[in-house]
Amino acid sequence: MENQGTTQTNLQAVRDKIKSRKTLENDINFAHRFIDSAKKEIKDLEKFLWNNCQHNWIDLDDGDYYSKIKYHCSICKLYRNAYMYN
Repeated sequence: MENQGTTQTNLQAVRDKIKSRKTLENDINFAHRFIDSAKKEIKDLEKFLWNNCQHNWIDLDDGDYYSKIKYHCSICKLYRNAYMYN
């Protein structure tokens, strides 16, 4: 009799863990979708800024002499590289 109670307790613990795992998997999937959506929105905002800002290009003094990006806008903070925003 005691063995059956222990088995039921273990079975319930397994069910609880399965439910918790499924909930966490759903949360992770939601987070991935949110991140993908946010990245797309940022890309759209950057494209808008690239096309509409009255850029004031200033030297990007970051110490990287080998970087192909040498300037950024003091207004919108985008880099002077149209390829990144098309």
